[in-house]
Amino acid sequence: MKTTKTYSLSEKTLERDMGKFIRDAKNGAYHYDYKYGQEGLKLIKAYFRMLEEGFKKQNFQAARTCYKKLLFFLLQRDYDYFNYEDIMSKFNSEKIVGFYFTCLVKTCNINELFNEYIEYLRIKEDYYFESAEKIMLDELSPENKLKFTELVHKKSEKVKEKDYAMHDLIYFQLDLAKEEKDMKKYNKLCEKYMKIVGPEQKEEFDSKE
Repeated sequence: MKTTKTYSLSEKTLERDMGKFIRDAKNGAYHYDYKYGQEGLKLIKAYFRMLEEGFKKQNFQAARTCYKKLLFFLLQRDYDYFNYEDIMSKFNSEKIVGFYFTCLVKTCNINELFNEYIEYLRIKEDYYFESAEKIMLDELSPENKLKFTELVHKKSEKVKEKDYAMHDLIYFQLDLAKEEKDMKKYNKLCEKYMKIVGPEQKEEFDSKE
C-alpha cells in the first residue's frame, strides 16, 4: 500500500485511484464539498503531491497521464462537481500546469505535443496559465520550437473571432516574436489578427509581462 501523508491509495495504481475518484465525483460524492470537511479538495491535493513526487523522480510518462486525467477533469466547465467558485484557485495551478507541460515536452514528438496543446486549449476555456507556453518556449530545442511554431501558425490561419479557445495560438506567436525581439514580425501579427487581439496589442511589445 502506497501512502502520502494521510491518504492511502485504494487502488493498485495512482491512475486507477484517480479514475475511481473521478467516477465518484461524477456520481455526486463530493457535491458541496466545502460543507462536508472538504474531503474532495483534500484528496485532490494529495494526488497533486503524489504526482509532484513522481515528476521529481522523472517518471514523466506516468505523471503525464495522471496530470492530464486530473487537470482536464478540474478544468472542464460542463458541470461543477465540487461547488467551489473556482476550484483551480485552490492549488498552485501555474506550477501544476508547468509540470504537466514539462512532461509533455519530455515524452512527446512535436506533432503529439501540438495535439496535446490543442486539447488543453479546448478544455481550459477562460483559464490562462502562463506556464504552459513558457515551458514550451523555454524547453524546446530551436529546431523543435520552429517545427512547433509552424504547426501553430498553420492552425492559426483558420482561427475565427468566435474561436475563443484557439486565440491563445495567436498570443503564443506574439510572445515568441517578443522573445525574439522581432518588432516587425510582432506588428505584422497584430495587424493580421487585429479583430482578435485589438489595436492596443501593438503597445504590448515592450511590456515585460
